[in-house]
Order: sequence, then C-alpha cells, then structure tokens
Amino acid sequence: MFRAELIGLVTTTATKVTAAVAVVGLIVTQLAFVTLMPALADGDIGPGLDALGSDFPVLDLASRAVQLDALNPLGASMGSGSIGVALLAITLLGVLAGTSDDRYGGIVGAVLASPKRFRIVAAKAGAVVLAGVALGVVLALVSLVTLVITLAATGTPFVLGLPDLAARFGLGVLAVTALSVIGLAVGLIVRTQLAGVLTMIAILILEPIVVSSIQLVGGGTPPVWTQFLPVALAQGVIHGGTDGLGPFVAILALVALTAALTVAASAALSRRDI
Repeated sequence: MFRAELIGLVTTTATKVTAAVAVVGLIVTQLAFVTLMPALADGDIGPGLDALGSDFPVLDLASRAVQLDALNPLGASMGSGSIGVALLAITLLGVLAGTSDDRYGGIVGAVLASPKRFRIVAAKAGAVVLAGVALGVVLALVSLVTLVITLAATGTPFVLGLPDLAARFGLGVLAVTALSVIGLAVGLIVRTQLAGVLTMIAILILEPIVVSSIQLVGGGTPPVWTQFLPVALAQGVIHGGTDGLGPFVAILALVALTAALTVAASAALSRRDI
C-alpha cells in the first residue's frame, strides 16, 4: 500500500506542479531577500536609502545571522509568521495527497484492500514524508545556491561553517516534511479537494493576521500559545527556537502537532462513510 501511495504521489501532475511552484517561489523570494533588498539599501538601484525611509531593513550579508536567515527552505523573511509561495506549495502538496483519492474514487479500492483505515493514513503519511524530505532537500539547496551566487557576485565572504549548514539543512527539511504532513491531515479531515485547499490557505493567511492583531491589542507582546501555531513552529524549528521556546521544545511541539493532526485525520477517515 505504501508503494502504491508513493507511486501515485510522485507520478501525479498536481504534485509535480506544486513542487515546481515551491522551487520557483523560493528562488524569487530568496533573490528579493539576498539581492534586491541589499542593493536597494546600498543605493545600487532605486532611489536610495534616504528616500526609502528609516524603516527600510538594512541587511548585512557579511554577518552570520543574515546568512543563516537566508538559508530558509520556506523563504527568507523579516518575520517568523510570514508566509510565501514556497510555504503555500509545501502544505498544498500534502492537501492534494490527502484529497486525490476522494476526488477520483481511489479511496474505495484502498478501503477494500485494507479495511483497517489507519493503515491507509499511515501509508499516505509515509509517502508524504518521503516526498517532503526530497522537496525539503531541494529547497535547502536552492536557498544555499542563491546565497552563494549572490555573495560571490558582491564579493562578500561566506562565513558559515559546516556545522551551521548541517544544522540549518536538517532543521529545514524537518520543517518542510512536517508542514507537508500537516497539509495531508487537513486534506483527509476536510475530505474534498477544493475545501482542503481553501482551508489550508485560510489557516496560513489567518495565522499572521491573528498574531499581529493580538500583538496590537496586548501592547506588542503576543501570548505564548501563538508560538505553537503551525507557521510559527516551523519557523521556530528552522531558526533554532524562538524568544519563548528553546530549539528542542520547538521541534517536539512541531512533531507533536503533526502527530496529533495525523491521528485526528485517521479518526475522521475511520468514521466516514465511503
């Protein structure tokens, strides 16, 4: 069953398109972060920093922190709750994997082959995990290549060591994989493809809006629970923790959230009339 799910996932046009959109979206985002913004701040292009205003972010590409921020498979950003094309595509990859059987009627054959429906969810989750790992590696390499090319073009030294690269790559792949499985769980729970896509997009868009609104109402300090939301957790894992969560707590929380949603998806499928 796992092999069938994996073959179905990697040979589907929607999966290939979604993965391609994630890669292209990441390239555009990284070029904007590591190439366009520093050039605007330095006055190499555009009206110059004085005209852009004091609020325009100035990035020192020679610093270790900025180079680490650029090595983000979800797309470098100025905020932990930011969403981009790559993040949307990663989660929608899982949603499509969870809803394709229902759309094309394949779920009936799967249930007849395996009456214990938790095995269906486990097989789908395993296939999505492998796809998420592969996509995460590709996205991590894209972010690295984009950064290296930009640094070489500007004559800026690459200051990150092998431990930095290994840690950021590993955590990035973990975050991408978890978000893919979360998308799968949402798709299985919601069932229909359109509803699953709309629900996932709504979750991703509403998270930064809710967090920003709470920050405004609460005087700039969001409550701790907002750091346990999907995007915040994924970014926290990639960045080695947040102000309120240590790196291991962030990893455990993301894994726990992914597992809980997968169990909920299994329960929903078990009670559903096929």
